[in-house]
Amino acid sequence: MKTKIFLMMSLFMGLTFSSCNDDDEYFINETPVITEDSVVTGSADPTATTLTLHGTVDGLQNMSASAYTVGFNYGYSADALTESVSGSLADDVITAEITGLTDNTTVYYQAFVTLQRKVTFYGEVKSMITTDTKVTTVAASELSHSKVTFGGSVSGAPANASYGLVISSSSEPEAVRAGLIVPAGVNASDFTVTYAGLVPSTTYYYAAYADLGSGIVYGDVQPFTTSSYVIGIENDLVDLGLSVKWAKFNVGATAENESGGRFGYGDVSGVSNSITPADYASADIYKTASDVANRAWSGSVTLPTAADFEELFARCSKEWAEVDGVDGYKLTGPNGNSIFLPAAGSRTINTVSEDGVTGIYATGSINPSDSRFAMSFRFDAAGSSRTSTPVYEALSVRPVSTARNAVFNKGLLCKTWEIDYNDGKSSVFNGPVWFYGTDDSWRTVSNSEPIVGDSWLWDADASNTWAFGDCTGYMTFTADGKVIVKNQNGDEVTGSYTIDEANKTITADVDLLAPDNFVSPMVENRKTSIKILALDNDKLQLGYFRDSEPATLSVNMIPQVKKYGFPVNLLCVGADWNGTWGSEIGNFMASDLDGVHTSVYSGSCNGAMVFTIDVVGLRKAFPNAIMSIKDIRCDGKSIRFDANKFFYGDIEDNGNFRIELFSIWGKGSDNGMVTSPFSHIVGDKDDNFNFTSTLEFDYVIVTEPKFTPTWITINPDWGGDWSYTQGESFNIVVNENSKLAIEHPSFDITLENPAVDYSAGSIMTFAQVDNLYKYFPQTNATLDALYLDGNLVTGYDASKIIDAQDGDSYRLELWNTYGATANDCAFGNPVVISGMNAITELGFSKSMRAQFTFHSLFSTIEW
Repeated sequence: MKTKIFLMMSLFMGLTFSSCNDDDEYFINETPVITEDSVVTGSADPTATTLTLHGTVDGLQNMSASAYTVGFNYGYSADALTESVSGSLADDVITAEITGLTDNTTVYYQAFVTLQRKVTFYGEVKSMITTDTKVTTVAASELSHSKVTFGGSVSGAPANASYGLVISSSSEPEAVRAGLIVPAGVNASDFTVTYAGLVPSTTYYYAAYADLGSGIVYGDVQPFTTSSYVIGIENDLVDLGLSVKWAKFNVGATAENESGGRFGYGDVSGVSNSITPADYASADIYKTASDVANRAWSGSVTLPTAADFEELFARCSKEWAEVDGVDGYKLTGPNGNSIFLPAAGSRTINTVSEDGVTGIYATGSINPSDSRFAMSFRFDAAGSSRTSTPVYEALSVRPVSTARNAVFNKGLLCKTWEIDYNDGKSSVFNGPVWFYGTDDSWRTVSNSEPIVGDSWLWDADASNTWAFGDCTGYMTFTADGKVIVKNQNGDEVTGSYTIDEANKTITADVDLLAPDNFVSPMVENRKTSIKILALDNDKLQLGYFRDSEPATLSVNMIPQVKKYGFPVNLLCVGADWNGTWGSEIGNFMASDLDGVHTSVYSGSCNGAMVFTIDVVGLRKAFPNAIMSIKDIRCDGKSIRFDANKFFYGDIEDNGNFRIELFSIWGKGSDNGMVTSPFSHIVGDKDDNFNFTSTLEFDYVIVTEPKFTPTWITINPDWGGDWSYTQGESFNIVVNENSKLAIEHPSFDITLENPAVDYSAGSIMTFAQVDNLYKYFPQTNATLDALYLDGNLVTGYDASKIIDAQDGDSYRLELWNTYGATANDCAFGNPVVISGMNAITELGFSKSMRAQFTFHSLFSTIEW
């Protein structure tokens, strides 16, 4: 029998042998059992004549007790540990007792571990004095989600002793004693300390101590648990007009001027004081269990990225300010809202540095070049920048979120719903069935909260027909708690339902509607605690648990009225009563409504007597929707018309949207006399409108007609913000006179403390509204006032400020070196700067403020 023995490793590496088949082959485990860092000398508990010594060792868990010895070397000088005492090992803690000592004697000691009586590893040398000093840990009081008041009582300590507490997230006594030090403010033997910066819903362990100079005496370990914190999405998050919302205050704080906690990278307690990189995270921690912001604030926020901080400091106006005695930055967003970031410094081990001078804030990103460092953001009164800090350096945390507080209105459920799939396509969603994670709910789908858990989305589009099966049937909910379900097989059942508004779930005593291939066994339960993922006027998402490959199956539904399209009907009758009294000239699915459309009617009409266009059901399905006419062609030739003289809206209160162009019985009629939009005629007909073969018209439908003006000014070096807005928008509505009008047409936008230099002047300055000219190419606006650095600009020629077009976008153009104003600017003559034609009169240092008003959507025609 062959024997192969590989015995090349030393005892230092820790030998493990394993036999393998009849050859008796032996293999060496090359992983060290323990290393130089495995043995740690801990604390000591004194009396006047004894010391109970503690230490820890990591790596002996799987070794036989006969393979090692543990204990302590000790002596009465740090460099003369001439005696030793054997110890016991339990749960990685080495314990030994020295007896026969005299009172007030300083003993130096050092933990050791010896393997196989060959190799010994040592901890550091510490000291302790024999004493009758007693320390009692006082129970915590005045506990909140971020603060605690705790303390201790000491007897028998010398006059020069100092006191305090240690705190840890571990319950192990040695971990607590090595925990974060919270010194008492005064040297009183009975003391209390209020400590802030804790994390909600977290259990901490603490002990009081007395530092005697030659050693530290500890009290017993006691626990406390902070209360939970339920974020108020509307109150605790501030919308600054940026890509994310920012929290009002730091994690561990309750107000904007409080520093809050300081956290190492991946530390979710705020009390870790280790400087060993291995004790911290080594990869990105956004939306993980190591994301302290997410953990602390109930899954509604995350740590920010460095890019989030850079956007915050680039797009906000900055002021180094003092709030209630705390220095930091006040940052005011483009929409005028603001937050305050205290300059809270940072903590390494137990020492806080640069408090009140520098802010160093954590992100969730590891340094991609070296996982011992994390990306962070640093600022002081002189400036700000992203930086990299050791993972053990404890930093401030200011959460961010895209979360919103979507209103849950169970009354919106009370209508007839069908699965959003018809004739091979979906109209509102991009597929009738989506797949979410098992932890997804209203919070993630409707509120956009970044919870930790099984949260994901595969929004299967309508091309995945294999996944959907038969999507017919309907489901009707009534206000009195009844539900009627018509399944794919034609069976109709009636049952009852209840809504859990807190958890956003629905429970019924009948199976709710789903495509026929997603019923049992794939979706076994369609009755109990079905998740309502989303609910508004236009859509309903019900989430069923799928037990095969666990997921939340979202059945996407729309109101029945929206499923089968929106017909476009034409009434066009001449004075001879000939024409059409109702022809369908178009039909749109909901997903195709928005945009510019063209419809054609083949026939004839001699003069205008009744001329209307209806989109059936449009206002019922989309209460804010509007419609307007861009062009009318009779027998292929465009005709002139004044769109201001049309009437718009749900004129007959039937849920349709009507444009009434001319009607002797309509809105514009006065005893059968109509002011014609096609000429100067006022009468019961207009012969200027007629066609013999075809009527064509281009028209606009916009279901949510909301537009946001941006203010754009660009310097000669092409610096500037192409999307600056203070968050204000306008809606196009049907007013009380059944006319299309701009709601809140006046704007006041200030570009303040810009990130780029505008002092040399401008090569472009204008207000821009994206997509407005696509729908309303005759829009008119005027500049009401312009201020540069707070001074009103006067003496310019207002007639040279024009309505301009850039593709589909409207521009109120003050100056554009490439535009219509290039040859005739209202503010001065261009000067070549950096190779560009610039208007120096539009230069500024601190602010540009523009006030402007939209006056009309359509031109007025003079006949």
